[in-house]
Amino acid sequence: MNDVEKGLLGLILLNPDRLTLRIIDLAKHEVVNEARSGSLRVGQHQIANYPENITAITNNLLGFKNLLADYAVTNYHLYGTLDDMDIVTGKYVANQIYVRTGMQIEWFNKDQTLAQVLAAVQDNLNQQTPPEEQLTGYVLNIGLSTSNLAYFNDGNYATSWEIDLGKARLSQLVDQLRQTAATPSDIILDYISSKLEYLVPELKTSKESTLLIQGADTLAERYLKTDQHVDKIPHKAFHKRYQHLLNASDQYIIHHYDVDEQSVKWVLPTYLIVRQIMHLLNVRKVYVTDTSILDGVATTHRDPATVVNMVKTAADNLALRYGADSSHKRFVTKVALQLYDALKPIHRLSDHYRLLLEVACKVDDIGNFINPQGHYRHSAYILEANPLIGLSSQDNEIIAEVSRYHSSETPEVDQPHYMQLDSAIQLPVSELAAILRVADSLDDSRLQKILRVHLRLVDDDLQIRVKTTDDLVLEQWAFERKNQLFTEVYGLHPKLIITGRK
Repeated sequence: MNDVEKGLLGLILLNPDRLTLRIIDLAKHEVVNEARSGSLRVGQHQIANYPENITAITNNLLGFKNLLADYAVTNYHLYGTLDDMDIVTGKYVANQIYVRTGMQIEWFNKDQTLAQVLAAVQDNLNQQTPPEEQLTGYVLNIGLSTSNLAYFNDGNYATSWEIDLGKARLSQLVDQLRQTAATPSDIILDYISSKLEYLVPELKTSKESTLLIQGADTLAERYLKTDQHVDKIPHKAFHKRYQHLLNASDQYIIHHYDVDEQSVKWVLPTYLIVRQIMHLLNVRKVYVTDTSILDGVATTHRDPATVVNMVKTAADNLALRYGADSSHKRFVTKVALQLYDALKPIHRLSDHYRLLLEVACKVDDIGNFINPQGHYRHSAYILEANPLIGLSSQDNEIIAEVSRYHSSETPEVDQPHYMQLDSAIQLPVSELAAILRVADSLDDSRLQKILRVHLRLVDDDLQIRVKTTDDLVLEQWAFERKNQLFTEVYGLHPKLIITGRK
């Protein structure tokens, strides 16, 4: 987004339990007004119960449109969290919203939602904390159907894990157990521990740590002071409230915790999740924040770099996990982006596709971990099973398919994977794969023999002039073998010109 944008911006977020409108003064970076709908009923099988709530959703959106008109806001965006709802149902809901309100919704998957939340957390921490005290510790994001634990190092995102625990989902289990168990909280604690078991090998060596909690509204309302977005929770106070909640009635919680009849059932599960995470991490300091997805959207609107850096970090983490050659990765990334920039007048793709190409360069060889034979296919299904934080489902699909076609396979119209792609991304996949192939061929030996690359378009030829002090026989052979797709896609003939060789 353009940093010099002025005026008012409207941001609307559809969550499974509520709609929120926020009007922001772009010049002052201040919230002018915020409006919230009443509760939307979450589902039993799917927490995101949008189809059954569609009338309430559209009525609230029409009310929000009137409020936007009162403020003369013409620049507004509607976002929604898919949560545990599939993208096909999301398309049906989006169409109904458009027909009834004229508003188009952009869905966030779980990985995009997490990125927005963490972007807001990082922004708030950087503003409120001096550089020498930036967070090195964990951020627990408690959702309705699932939660996430992220690790920050010196205020920057380092890695994250999805946890199959959500406060709404857990509350349903509590309701079931209350009918059969005298003390369901003990069983729930064991259940939570079982869901955290896979994290133990990665976290068991951690010393006393710091934990920041997001998504726990009752904690935020209790411990945050006015105009503060992050504050410390005293250990003793937390444990006292936790013990009290174990036997508190719903009516008591509604009266003392400012929650409605639906979210009252989420209070105890929230405390149970926090308590077990604190125990697992041996938490020394615990903080709470009221930052939300809308804060992240506003942060990203001002500066998308935070989420972009998360995407790149996640790609580097995945490459490291699967033992990708870091030197080869850096070389290929540099050359591929050089090619992308030189070809921009031809492919006319956005900077976002440049990011997707960069990510593909980082992870295209991870399939070697499974088997070097046909590693490009292995790379694709590893990527399909490990979507990257901050990227849409379509973005992740593009990266997987570019990785699939970066080696010897060529995307043909009769290939199943290529046929299944949305027609809007078939050409970009081919364009990015063609660039990656050429860049990858120039380091086929994995020895980084090329010191410098210079590109020049001459008629129908793309001259790739490289400087080296070594033998490039293998690279020349790979270059000739892999550049056919490039010619087919771009209508250009790559020519390798070698200089400086002994």
